[in-house]
Amino acid sequence: MTLAIDFGTCNTVLARWQPTSRSVQTLHIGAPTRTYVYRLPTMNSYQVASVIPSIIHYDADQTITIGAQVENTGLTEARGTFRWMKPDLLKNNNRARRIEGQLITPRQAAAKFIQQILALPELQNEKDLVVTVPVEAYDHYVEWLQVAILHSFHGHVRILDEATACILGYGGKVRDGLTYMIFDFGGGTLDVSIIKTFDIEADLAKPCMVLGRAGEEIGGTFIDEWMLQELQQATGISDQDLGDMGLDMLHALERAKVQLSSGRERVEILQYNDSTAKRIQHVFTQADLHRILNIERASLGKRSLYHLIAITVERAIEQAQKNYGVHKSEISNVFMVGGSSLLLGISDLVKYLLPNCSIHCDNPFEAIARGACRYSGGDINLTLVHDYCLRAWDPERAEYVLIPIVFKGTRYPTDNPVSVKYINGACEGSTSLGLIIIERSDMVRPEGMWEVIDGRLQRRKLDWNDADDSLHELNPADREFIHANPPCTFGTRRFVASFGVNEDKKLTISLRDLAKDGHSWVQLNDGTRINLPVTNLPFVHL
Repeated sequence: MTLAIDFGTCNTVLARWQPTSRSVQTLHIGAPTRTYVYRLPTMNSYQVASVIPSIIHYDADQTITIGAQVENTGLTEARGTFRWMKPDLLKNNNRARRIEGQLITPRQAAAKFIQQILALPELQNEKDLVVTVPVEAYDHYVEWLQVAILHSFHGHVRILDEATACILGYGGKVRDGLTYMIFDFGGGTLDVSIIKTFDIEADLAKPCMVLGRAGEEIGGTFIDEWMLQELQQATGISDQDLGDMGLDMLHALERAKVQLSSGRERVEILQYNDSTAKRIQHVFTQADLHRILNIERASLGKRSLYHLIAITVERAIEQAQKNYGVHKSEISNVFMVGGSSLLLGISDLVKYLLPNCSIHCDNPFEAIARGACRYSGGDINLTLVHDYCLRAWDPERAEYVLIPIVFKGTRYPTDNPVSVKYINGACEGSTSLGLIIIERSDMVRPEGMWEVIDGRLQRRKLDWNDADDSLHELNPADREFIHANPPCTFGTRRFVASFGVNEDKKLTISLRDLAKDGHSWVQLNDGTRINLPVTNLPFVHL
């Protein structure tokens, strides 16, 4: 049987394919699982979903509890508790916390959380696992997830992007040969994909092609913090008071956000600081929440959340049009998943952006995991979601510049080179040349304003002028990749390089020395020396 796991910022969902009944079962596994009750914008009745809260607690004796067990035993605010781990992993933030004399990082805590799930007795007979990842996840996140999974699961593991899983999860609403948009807005990520289906009768999965993608590391947890900022400004309470109240305040704001988005006109927040006996009271209305979501923020590139969502949707559509000639008018339906897709005004915004589409939001919490179960393993999503660039020195500007060599939307493996560049030393007599590859994303990638330390809310120190978080260096060890013999002459074209991508998603290089008497070579990370010329040499995993 196939098992699927959708690891989310706030909740994790498990699903299993039942071969006898040819159906998908969302798993409710004992103490770690809780039943989440919610209401869809278009319905008056309440729905339920089985989720495992993405939270883990280390006790003094290193006893570990996860999910609803942590919440039910009142350990949510304890020092040994980790939550909201996925955004830290996506941003490669891995600051350690000392727990009973042991340093534990968010990466270690998240890996242990996943491993604890896979070690549950109910899952020990599974041989096939599908794991979902965000559309614009950097490779360091995917590689970490694979290592964490393989530590505990010894069967066949496949990785599937969350958008493709969603299209499979909506099952009967999907038709052959049509173009769809997947709008996935959760606790920490926003992913938008344009997908076209092909063989509707395929066994287990509906083969499809991803035409365009865009994403942002933004989600419902940020909105809770914006509401907290609004409350603090309105009531004048200090950071000390907020810290004393810990996560209780954030939980109250999260509930208010959900209630306002579900139709309540106003919600009162009433919290007490037990240390000072101070009462905090504030009323949020639907108009307040709409205004909060519509405020331009420096952390979003001087955009509001609604504006950022609109830009992300347009980015995905533009990529589909550029690469495949598919226009907005060809999108027939939008499938919305993730708890934040239920927020006030979000479905209305999507409908405004695509007025001729039917909007579906039937199963926002379970659709991805359920769809991943139906995945048969075909090559659905073999396209690159980021640009890849060479970092080169510009002597006229006296600074490093990025030269694109592989563009986002490129399907791989590539049959022919996707770019050709001349390469030379940055100065006279150079003998060692680096080929540093930079992964470049269009994401804004904001940071949260608050973090939990020792069970207290503390304001995070932010500097929006820090290094560009949209750039990621893939091969820092390749600073002496090409060895020129004889040395380079400044101002001449010494090497010609062509680039492609192979079936393993590795950047390949074909490199030739243009010097008539050249005896140059390249040196790989493991010390291997290969004389030029080289053809289709894999040297960086994208």
